[in-house]
This record gives sequence, structure tokens and C-alpha cells, in this order.
Amino acid sequence: MEFLREIKIIWKYLRGYKKEVYKFVFLSLASSIFLAIVPYIYGRLVDITQEGLSDLGIIFAVLGLWFSLNIIGVLLNLKSDQGTTFLGIDIYTDLICLASWHVSRLPISFHKAKKMGGIYSKIERAAHYIQTIVDEVLAWFLPQVLTAIIGIAILFTIEWKLALGAIFIVLGYFLIIIYKTPPIIKAQKNLNKVFESASGNLHDSIINTQTIKACTAEEFQKKMTREDYKEKAGNVLKNFNLLWISLDVWEKVFYSIGFIVVFGSGIWFLKIDGISVGEFIMFLGYLDLLHEPLTLLGYEWQIFRTGMTAIKRVEKLLEVKKENYNEKGIVLKDVKGEVEFRNVSFGYKKGKMILDEINLVANPGQKIALIGGSGEGKTTLVDLLSLYIIPNKGKIMIDGTDIRKLKLKNLRDNIAYVPQDIILFNNTIKNNIRLGKFSVSDEKIIEAVKAANADHFIEKFPKKYNQFVGERGIKLSAGQRQRIAIARALIREPKILILDEATSSLDVRTEKLVQEALDVLVKGRTTFIIAHRLSTIRNADKILVLKNGRIAEQGNHQELMEKQGEYYKLYSLQFSG
Repeated sequence: MEFLREIKIIWKYLRGYKKEVYKFVFLSLASSIFLAIVPYIYGRLVDITQEGLSDLGIIFAVLGLWFSLNIIGVLLNLKSDQGTTFLGIDIYTDLICLASWHVSRLPISFHKAKKMGGIYSKIERAAHYIQTIVDEVLAWFLPQVLTAIIGIAILFTIEWKLALGAIFIVLGYFLIIIYKTPPIIKAQKNLNKVFESASGNLHDSIINTQTIKACTAEEFQKKMTREDYKEKAGNVLKNFNLLWISLDVWEKVFYSIGFIVVFGSGIWFLKIDGISVGEFIMFLGYLDLLHEPLTLLGYEWQIFRTGMTAIKRVEKLLEVKKENYNEKGIVLKDVKGEVEFRNVSFGYKKGKMILDEINLVANPGQKIALIGGSGEGKTTLVDLLSLYIIPNKGKIMIDGTDIRKLKLKNLRDNIAYVPQDIILFNNTIKNNIRLGKFSVSDEKIIEAVKAANADHFIEKFPKKYNQFVGERGIKLSAGQRQRIAIARALIREPKILILDEATSSLDVRTEKLVQEALDVLVKGRTTFIIAHRLSTIRNADKILVLKNGRIAEQGNHQELMEKQGEYYKLYSLQFSG
């Protein structure tokens, strides 16, 4: 049964707080019992006065009991509410931490295929709703339901026919909800998809504001946002709310009819002396206890259904297979940096290889340059080395060990990557440099910064190394971001470096200084350079020319120029005129 499966999902997040849950159940049950007895007490009080008993002691004793039960029930309820409020916050943060941790461990292919703004929206909505379910459905609504159930049970002791009337109202409500909610659930799923898509597009537009301004595309972006939210998401939300309004109308009409019938039955029983005046008032009190949970049943069911739709979308996200971190894998110590690709082939689709039968050996400390046209597999090759993607065929080895047998963290700890498009976190310069290596000393950071020729501009900032760089590093120039990334790579002290034209964003003077620093620092480290400007790789130990997914030729600059093959053509084309 789907409902039971959904309860299991909620329990998955609650079971870490069993003590708090048991405490909530006890307090809810206790407060429900106390509050359910209250109508019985004031009904009996009316009967006492009707029977002509004028002993004020008895009357005040009953009044005192009535007051005490009310106060105790309310206090227990407040204590329960406080506990579940804190529990809701704990579960909210648990879900966000769990989902974000899971997403961070998903393959790069997943991140390239999805809009991260949509993923963020999905996680945030699920966390919000699981907190709401705990706060409202469990903590607030469930005790009222318990009180109503106990009240109906007490009604059976007074007049079972009236109790059956109350049950008739309850069953009618449930039938309406069962009949009316399936189209609402379907609409909710569509609503989530539309809003996640719109949120993803909005996130993209905000983080790319500078590009939008540069292209004078503000009006276009305004139109797209309006289309996403006003026309698509807005209309879907309106239709969704109409379905809930329809359910609400059905509930209210049914309750009004049911109440009139049951109330009329109570008057009839009173008239034929089937019940006393006190019992009739008691009956009205229990109908009142029943009224609030029933009138809110549709609303609470809406919260639960809406919430479960959002939560199940995150549960589906949590089912996406993570990277194999191989926690029990081999840990290489004293890595030398020998890298070998042996008959390596890779393609996203069967029969369409991006890289085919790649064979290469990089000895420790060698500089390997990768060149070729766009889409020839240069980035794919280095992604394979870091196991961001897995070869379809062949194997890659570091110091003679298949990298798939290594503990993934150990593999990536020995590789530093400086991409061409640098993304920094909205944090301090220091924290961006020591990302993943937070125990590194300030002296090491300064040493790396000087080697990357970044100390000059950092020292000019008011807060120096504690200067915040803005979202994605927007407060820094492209060249400054590039040098921060180089310092970040150097601080890791890897045995293998991957440089995607690491000096491409620097001015001529700074490029020369950084290139000289890199020439010293790559010694003893195997370095793969994805080259876009051939002038930067003339001193590489080995140059690989990739074409049609294969290594068309390889050798050093002099050897390849003498061959007058693919490298010679590319070099001549780049430096002609």
C-alpha cells in the first residue's frame, strides 16, 4: 500500500530520534486523554445542577477538575509542540545534509546533465515539507485526531447511535478525500517538475548576470522568466489550487449536512428522554472536538500529499548510483607519478568512441601535452585519469597499479587540476586556496601564492588573505582567479598535475612569471597540459596529437616538426603570418 510506503519514508528520517518520537507519542496520548475527558466533565456538571443538587462543594470540585484537566491537557500539548518543532528542524537539516552529501558524490556525468538550480530547489522543497509534516501533521493534527477518537469512544458509552452518526461523518470525509485526491496528486507531480525547471532557469540567469548584461539580454531574460513563472508555473499552480478548493467545498457541504442530521438526532434523543441535558451538551462538546480535525483534514492531507510528492522526488535522487569511492581500496604511498594508459577506449554511447585504443606512458616528472581540435577527447582523457568517467575498455595505471583498485580519495589526493574556467567559492581567498587541505599552514599558503605570482594583488586587498571573492569569484579578474587556482593546486603538493592551459588568462608579464614558477614546480611531478596555444608546450617532454579519438602522432616539439605531420600543420597554421 502506497500510504504505508510513505510512512516508512518518513520513519527513515525519524528513527534516528526514537527517544523524541516516543516522548511525543506519550505526550500526545496523555494530552488527548485529558482533553477528551473535558466535555464529559462539563456534561456531568450540567446533570448535577439539573438534578437539583446544590452542594457547592461538589460543584466546585467538578469545576476544579474540569479546569485542571484543561490546563494539564494544554500544557502537555505545548510540551509536545515544542519537542516536535525542534524535531522538525533537526529532520529539515538532516535531509539537506544527506541529499547534498549524496549529490556531491554523484558522477560528473550527472552534474553535466542536470540543472543544479533545479536540484537545489528539489532538495529545499523536500526539506521544507518534511519539516512541515512533522510540525503540522504529526505534532498538531495527530493529537486532535486522537482526542476525537477518544471522544467518539466515550460517546459510545452515552448513546451508541449518536456515536455511529459521528463515525458516519468521519467515513464520509474519508470517502471524499479518496475520490478527490488522485487528480490532485497527479497535478502535484506536474507542479513540482514545472517549478524545478523554472527555478533552474532562474538560478542560471542570476549567476550569469554579467553575460546577460554584456549581451544586453535583460529584456529577453525578463520575458523568459515571465514565461517560466507567470505563464507556465503560475497557470499550473492556479489549476492545482482549484482542485483543492473543489475538495474543500465538498468537505464543508458534507460536514454541514452531516452535522445537521446528527445534531437533529441528538435533539430527538433529548426529547424522548433517551439522553439527559448534560449528555446532550456532552455530545455537542464531542462534535466540537470532531469538527476541527475534520475541517482541517483536507488541508492536512494536502500538506502530506504535497510533501510526500516532493520528498519522493528527493528519495529518487538518493537512489542515483554514487561514484565508487572504493573505501576498502588500495592506498598508494610515496607515489612516484608514473602514468600508463593501456588500450583505453571510452564512449558515452556504444559504438561511438570518443577515445579509441589509447596507449601512452608518462614517466615520473614528465610533461605531457595534449593537443587536437575541439571534441577530439583531450578533456576526456584527463577525466579518465581522475576517474570522473570510467573506461569502456582497457586500464589506466599509476605506478603500476590499476586506478580502479585504488581508494578514490587517495587517487584524487595525488592529482591537482587547474581548469581553464575557474570557479571560486564565495569565501575568503585563504579558504579557496586551502580547499580540501584545511590543515595546511599559513606559511605554505603564502609560499604557494608567491609561486603563482598572486601575492602582489592579494596584499592590495583591505583584508588580504581574508578577502571574500564573491560568488564564483566575481570580485576577481580572470587572471587573478587563474592564479588563485594555481596556488590551490600547488598547496596540494600532488604527484600528478593537470593544467588546462593554466596560464591562458594571464597578461604577458604575469604569464612569464607564472610559467617560470610552474617550470620549477612541475619538476618531480607528472604533468598533463591541455594545450590551446602551442607556444606554451614547446618544452614538453611528449606531445600527443589527438585526432578521431586516437593518438595520431606523439613526440617532442622537434621530432614532430621534423615529421611534418599533424602537429606541423597545426603549428604552421597557428603561427602563419
